Amino acid sequence: MKLPNYPIEFHECSRNKRITEEELNTKINNEIERIIKFMVDNQTENHSVSFEDVLIIVDRVDEEEEYYYEVSVAKEHSRVRVNV
Repeated sequence: MKLPNYPIEFHECSRNKRITEEELNTKINNEIERIIKFMVDNQTENHSVSFEDVLIIVDRVDEEEEYYYEVSVAKEHSRVRVNV
């Protein structure tokens, strides 16, 4: 399997300007809420979703006697498809 070379073989995600920045932010916040609910209900450690030029990654972090969810949001990220 040949792995792609970053950044040469990656392409930039660009947002389709059909929705406003405010609408996009609302969509991001709704997705974060949906992801965390899914993770709680299914007891998963991480989950991610991408749409338009947005990538959301949520990780459950366990520290000693407590845990929390760490949310990362990337806009205009790069990606590539790897076939195995």
